Amino acid sequence: MFGIPLFDLMVILYLFLGGASAGALCIMSAWSIVFHRREKQHSERLNSAFKSLMARCYVICALLLVFSILCLIWDLGSPERVLLLFLRPHFTVLTFGAYALLLELLIVFLLAAANLFSLSFIGGRVRKLLEYLCCVVSFAIMLYTGVFLATNAAVPFWNTWALLVLFLFSSLSAGVSIVLLIDYFIKDQTLLLRAARPLQKLHVVVLLLELLSLAAFLTVVFLDPASQKSLALLLSPSMLSVVVVGVVGMGILAPFFLESYNLRVKPFRTIPVSDAICLLGGFCLRYVIIQCGIH
Repeated sequence: MFGIPLFDLMVILYLFLGGASAGALCIMSAWSIVFHRREKQHSERLNSAFKSLMARCYVICALLLVFSILCLIWDLGSPERVLLLFLRPHFTVLTFGAYALLLELLIVFLLAAANLFSLSFIGGRVRKLLEYLCCVVSFAIMLYTGVFLATNAAVPFWNTWALLVLFLFSSLSAGVSIVLLIDYFIKDQTLLLRAARPLQKLHVVVLLLELLSLAAFLTVVFLDPASQKSLALLLSPSMLSVVVVGVVGMGILAPFFLESYNLRVKPFRTIPVSDAICLLGGFCLRYVIIQCGIH
């Protein structure tokens, strides 16, 4: 894929899957909190469909988190280094990320079990507390995926606050797409697709913010003399095509116009094309950032 060395691919997948799954969990937990405030006003079919959506979303995101952690283990190079993160912890960005991912995984397992097996002791206030905690930890992980690179002072291309904001909105955008993709394949999908329209509106806003943060990041890079080598690679024909078609076209503009058109013309979406290409665009963004940084 794009001729990426295996080591670089593991880092890209680690950042992409960690951020996207955290974004999806943040969106799903927040939606659940809002949905259950009016649970008694909803029909039994809608409540049942939403419970099915939550179960599938939490299970799929748990699998994505596990794969992300496996990519981290591969990146570290040996199981011994992974064990040292927990047996002899030192406060580093990597240690924070590892603990945050594990805490997120534990929360997701509990929420998934509660929805799959109807566990009575994980209901009501306990479920709500877990969902609030899931939102907080998910937000921290989304920020962490940017901090993971931005704190590397040896790479001027990454060493900017704008990268944190860019990865935050990109992860949130990917998270919305994951939830909407899962939503599309749930039973009684018409009910849920109509209920998901606020998520589509949120997606449009997040995509605009991602475009602005991308512009801010590129402005910082253009003005930084120390980033000129990375900038030269960014502007090379092969990389520029990935930026224009993959990052901007597929990751931002196409989903923005498709979502906007859908919101204006149709009562609910019929084909989740925008979500699939949005996820591919999110991967392209991490690919460009990693490759131009290590040049």
